[in-house]
Amino acid sequence: MKKFFLEVTSIASFTLQFFKEVFKPPYEFNELAKQAFMIGYKSFGLVAITGFIIGLVLTIQSRPTLAKFGAESLLAAMVAVSIVRRLDL
Repeated sequence: MKKFFLEVTSIASFTLQFFKEVFKPPYEFNELAKQAFMIGYKSFGLVAITGFIIGLVLTIQSRPTLAKFGAESLLAAMVAVSIVRRLDL
């Protein structure tokens, strides 16, 4: 039980220290922008491959159903909207 309370105290202390430091100047907006750019740039390939695979699977699974209703022309729009909604973070 003692270990549990020590862990909770440690987490609370860390959280308090975090919020004290996050609002204390100096703010490094340039570093924040640099890190955001690098994270976005480095993850673009993974997001593109994931989107392609999801689109491929969605197309393969949806085409037969849409063909029954004669709505195959809507397949591309449906896949695009589905991927954008699913990958929206």
